[in-house]
Amino acid sequence: GAALADGGTPPTSGDEGCGGGYVAPALSTHLQYQAAHWSVGSDPDGGTLALAAPRGWAFVRTPEGEGRFHNRAGTVLLSLRPTTEAATPAEHMADEVRDLAGTSGLKILGQHTSVAGGQRWATLSYRYLSPMSEVRTVKVRWIALGTGSGADASLVLTVAGRPLDGHGLDAMLGHVSPTVKMAG
Repeated sequence: GAALADGGTPPTSGDEGCGGGYVAPALSTHLQYQAAHWSVGSDPDGGTLALAAPRGWAFVRTPEGEGRFHNRAGTVLLSLRPTTEAATPAEHMADEVRDLAGTSGLKILGQHTSVAGGQRWATLSYRYLSPMSEVRTVKVRWIALGTGSGADASLVLTVAGRPLDGHGLDAMLGHVSPTVKMAG
């Protein structure tokens, strides 16, 4: 702020500061979805990933084959990528918890494993402080396309947003998880 010679405070217009105080509404729990698919590598025959993504969200495919979807406000992320190492969903989750040690503002909110619809999942939920000092909520689900206890995870599904998006993130994770597919 400005320093004033008389020691008073500068006048405010009510719309100063980052974003002018506007906070985008929480992520809806009733999004509309559409099928989305993309090639994992530069070779179209190298395999594809697919899921039901929120309608109207921006899509980017990373060079590593991860599909990233963002809402219009840029506050919420949905991503799907192949795993890079062989391990069960629970082993991947334990590795991630170790890797997150030392993350600014980290709070582990939950660790769960489950079997549903021919898939075995391990889900890690946590919050952390972004480099911009914003609290972010993340839910990462490692998915084995099989229900055997030793089945390796082949996919990583992530949803992330602000704490106020929590119910919407849960709904999106629940809707999208059974739709993920890997072919090729």
